[in-house]
Amino acid sequence: MRSPSTTGGVGRSNGGAAQRPGRAKVVALGARVSRPPSPRAADLALAFIHRLLEEATTHVSLDRLLASIVQGAAHLCGVQMAAISLLREDPQGLEVVSVYGAPGAIHGTRLPLRASLGGTVITSGRTLRCGDTWRLRDTARSAFARRNGVRGLCVVPLRGPEGPIGTLAAAKRVRWQCTADQEVVLKLLAHVASVAVQLGQPRDAAPVLPGLAGKERAIARLLIADKTHKEIAEATGLSARTVGHYVERLKLRCGVSTMHGLVGSLLRGAG
Repeated sequence: MRSPSTTGGVGRSNGGAAQRPGRAKVVALGARVSRPPSPRAADLALAFIHRLLEEATTHVSLDRLLASIVQGAAHLCGVQMAAISLLREDPQGLEVVSVYGAPGAIHGTRLPLRASLGGTVITSGRTLRCGDTWRLRDTARSAFARRNGVRGLCVVPLRGPEGPIGTLAAAKRVRWQCTADQEVVLKLLAHVASVAVQLGQPRDAAPVLPGLAGKERAIARLLIADKTHKEIAEATGLSARTVGHYVERLKLRCGVSTMHGLVGSLLRGAG
């Protein structure tokens, strides 16, 4: 009969117990750890997003702005492909409106919600991350991914007042797990894209909010797009408290006391 060991458990030798730390280290090394981006990478991402936000409030065409967003998403996340798709008149389909790095002619492609990974994001309203689309059990979605050379994938929603209005997708031709930092970058870029799309960017008309400039103008447009103080802070690089101060000053300037009244006043061009 074996006697209990005081170091390795019942019937376990001391040598086996000594190897425990080694196994624990292997597990720890394999764990997915979110590391903060380097200061230079973070500064580049923030500067790029600020520039996009400024362009979203000027006369830059919508097509050019979306093209900058998908190209920036690819470079900032280190992927080969990125694309923006929008819901069109048919609520059951997505249309690819801007793409970067795709091997084929994908621009203008219509994707049915029920048979595309982007459709999953639209219906759920949540981010989708897939390390290897080729291993999906859904053969139709896997086949579509193979045809377009997509393997590792992350898709975030573009949000509107009543729910998702489109998606921003970043993809690699190899297996890839999107990190938490990369997902944050994609969500910030999706915010800028959704603001630009919802505003519709009327290029031939006189610019709206002629009395506002700089941060006030950017915050006013984000308020019109139904963004919260926290979302505005993320998009502009300000603190939520500073955004609140800007909003209160805008209320005083427009002579209103409620957020509803402020948005209505801004839409009428009273700013």
